[in-house]
Amino acid sequence: MLLALLAVVPLTLDRVRTLAESRTERIEATAGEMMELARRGAEQQNEMVITVRALLKAAAHSYVTASAPATSQCTGLLNSFVQDMPWVRSLSVVGANGRVGCSTDSRVVGLDVSDRSYFRRALSSSEFVMSDYLVGRASGLSMVMGAYAATTKDLESVVVIATVNLEWMGGFATLVNRRPGIVVTLVDANGILLARYPQMGTAPGQERKGHPLVDAMLANNEGFITTEGLDNTRRIYAYVALPWARAKLAVGLSEAEILKNVDNQIFITYAQLAFFGFLALLAAWFAGEKLIVAPIRMLTSRAARFGRGEFDAPMQPVAWIAEFRSLATAFDDMTRKLAERESELRTANRHLAALATSDGLSGLANRRGFDARLEAEWELAAELKRPIGLLMIDVDHFKLFNDRYGHLEGDHCLRGVGEVLLKISKDEADFGARYGGEEFVLLLPGASIEKATEIAEQLRRTVESLSFTNTQSPWGFVTVSVGIASMVPKDNDTSEKLVEAADAGLYDAKRRGRNTVVVHDAVVLSEAC
Repeated sequence: MLLALLAVVPLTLDRVRTLAESRTERIEATAGEMMELARRGAEQQNEMVITVRALLKAAAHSYVTASAPATSQCTGLLNSFVQDMPWVRSLSVVGANGRVGCSTDSRVVGLDVSDRSYFRRALSSSEFVMSDYLVGRASGLSMVMGAYAATTKDLESVVVIATVNLEWMGGFATLVNRRPGIVVTLVDANGILLARYPQMGTAPGQERKGHPLVDAMLANNEGFITTEGLDNTRRIYAYVALPWARAKLAVGLSEAEILKNVDNQIFITYAQLAFFGFLALLAAWFAGEKLIVAPIRMLTSRAARFGRGEFDAPMQPVAWIAEFRSLATAFDDMTRKLAERESELRTANRHLAALATSDGLSGLANRRGFDARLEAEWELAAELKRPIGLLMIDVDHFKLFNDRYGHLEGDHCLRGVGEVLLKISKDEADFGARYGGEEFVLLLPGASIEKATEIAEQLRRTVESLSFTNTQSPWGFVTVSVGIASMVPKDNDTSEKLVEAADAGLYDAKRRGRNTVVVHDAVVLSEAC
């Protein structure tokens, strides 16, 4: 199956390449056909404009020859020119002042068009001009104007203008009928849609700048683009500039219709490739399931047990092929080594954990160990609704002691205080720790204020009995100050509240002269905060 797949793939890819080339050729051929139709459409519009120009010249000549006839005669004269031209909406004569003197459309008589650019250009150049898209002031309809200037026998300038209906695009019907599905679009230099055939969706007169098709038409006089049209249908467009005005004409044909057969063949070819590929993979799966996949599953399961720490789990019996037998043996050897290494790591971790939570000088727990124990006892006290006491202890005038007797004596003093904490911790739950520097703490789970005060006074007297000489102290020996707090945890309370209460008591003890025990009420503390 694999060999068959190797034989089929190159043939399939070559078929796809051939179809892709055919697809490109069809696109290029269609683009060329659209360009030819666009040019024919431009020629057709050019012929129509030539007819408008001839009409205006003839009308101007007749008007001048008639020596500026009266309004009724003028109207009759103009009607005679447009009666067989339904795509010319109206024909008018405008004086040099821009006022319409007579017209086949009575609504525009007297209208001032002096501000229209097409009128000014015709008057100044004395040549035929065509306007861009505009909206008629009298009718409010979309239109394009043709204008031609002439001079009467009295040497007065007049401009004959023709209103060209945008429905002139109906003349493209014969062009469109040459190829079903063709869409013709005409826009002016400002990106305004002048006409579209067949009429679908967007109406004439709308500005469509920003649309890919319109932007491409405005950017170049001639070219090709494959994009979505104004009705969101993707087409192959060719566009050209009209020779008589700043307008562009585009002719497009649906890309999906052109490439339908080729795309279907490409899809079928890829489907065939996928089918043969599936057959090859299916054969490989059946052939390799027992020889490769099953042993790999076994080794993967073994590795997963390693990840869970099950190093003593035996390997399930399986008939290993030669390629996997050595790997299975290596797994067994690795299992024994990992088991030995895990035992060593556990011993090392226990030692590191002890070092991380103990104070090497005093033999008590350090700040980290105390914080962990405090959180655990606080949660237990909250669950059992029982009090938890805390003593915050500070060695009085320790800095002066350290400066006077040196660090070695200072360390000896701290070790002595630590030994006192260990002695008076009668309950197994009591937990002493060095909080930092010369500060110690003693956690008393289940102890009320009275019990905590009794233990604190015992601690203070025991430290006095050590008789560490300190000439910098008023008493002549080392003493301690103790702050006491005890509370039953309530909802939303944290262990920090207990520490703050004991610390506040310690502060009061120092303020009262040291070598004393002060109880601080946690309720008073919370109200003060």
